[in-house]
Amino acid sequence: MKYKYKGALAMGALLALIAAVSTLTNPTASVKAQTGEVEKALMPPTFLDASPAVAGVDHVLSKTYINTCLPSCSAFAVGAGKAIPLDQLTTINCPAPVGKTCTITDDAWIQLENTSSTTNNPEALGFYVDGVDADFYYNGGGGTPGGPLYDAIAHKTAVAAKVSRGTHTVQTLTYSVDGANGSAWTATYRVYVP
Repeated sequence: MKYKYKGALAMGALLALIAAVSTLTNPTASVKAQTGEVEKALMPPTFLDASPAVAGVDHVLSKTYINTCLPSCSAFAVGAGKAIPLDQLTTINCPAPVGKTCTITDDAWIQLENTSSTTNNPEALGFYVDGVDADFYYNGGGGTPGGPLYDAIAHKTAVAAKVSRGTHTVQTLTYSVDGANGSAWTATYRVYVP
């Protein structure tokens, strides 16, 4: 008898556990009534709808240049409609063999406070190589309209391909549609050779 009682108790505990798991994993009737039927998971997109894949090119990192205001960043104004530099011109070298070119990337970000009281205030970061815009687009908002906090980040990774062998300058600029205040920022340039 002693063993049958323990077996029955264990069986009862197992059935209670199964019932609890079943209840927790299945929505109740009230949940279904509030939200409709349980939604089915969407199928992942198929590659038939995607653009053609781009083949990767093997690169070797030659050098990295890091420009930043951290750890002591001062606030500064980003005037409406005016591009301002985050860093000084940085001289880099493309050490590609004769007849080859380099790829230069810019990983940049800036912390922002929106000074516009009415808009999300699009913000851009621009990557310039030898004074020419290599990649400039809107990539963040200026944060809460009229907000007193630095509550937004604009971030981008820009790529300049086929940069000729030799010495070049790079620089990151920022631009705000309606004006913002900037604070912390970093621009990291990487030079790759094939």
